[in-house]
Amino acid sequence: MEAHQPEVLIVDDHLAVRRGLELLLRDAGFAVAVGADETARARAQLLNGGHDVALIEIRRRFGDGVRLARDAIHGEGAAPVVLCTGYSEPRALLIAASKVGAQGFVLTSSPVQTLVDALRAVAGGGRYLDPEVTPLLAGDAGARRLTLLSPREREVLLLLADGYQGPEIAGRLFLSLETVRTHIRNAVTKLGARTRVQAAAMVARERDAQL
Repeated sequence: MEAHQPEVLIVDDHLAVRRGLELLLRDAGFAVAVGADETARARAQLLNGGHDVALIEIRRRFGDGVRLARDAIHGEGAAPVVLCTGYSEPRALLIAASKVGAQGFVLTSSPVQTLVDALRAVAGGGRYLDPEVTPLLAGDAGARRLTLLSPREREVLLLLADGYQGPEIAGRLFLSLETVRTHIRNAVTKLGARTRVQAAAMVARERDAQL
């Protein structure tokens, strides 16, 4: 008996990309349906069901891929969704896409096998996160944690990163040594760092990136 070929609906408004994906996925054993360019028609195809999985490119020229994915994910009977995007996407867009609730997320720069694995996993009822996406999302989480620091905590950590010791920091900022230690402890906790050295390095990297 011939094995079932999962059917993929490709939603991408770049013709060359669609055609390339179609050839790759057919070679990998998928049945392929190509979605419409125009957003309203693409949404209708997604909500119509009948596909095992939908592959949606986030930054579409003719519509918001994240919103389109959200409509599909929350639509009754719609296929599960794998989102794809490139490294050039702003991190905020990656975060927004990750919060939509898509069952899969893949970077277009990843190997073809990563995309195949994601589509097979999601078509089979599972979930898949491209291993290359994790550090990007983790980096954003780290940036959000840095915003939790008070100005004084940040100041203390930057001095620590520049090689100053507790008593020296206390003297420069006109604080007691115990107050400096408290600021360091609080900052380490807020950043989820293992040590004060790691916390100081996180703040220093942010400062250096802005220079």
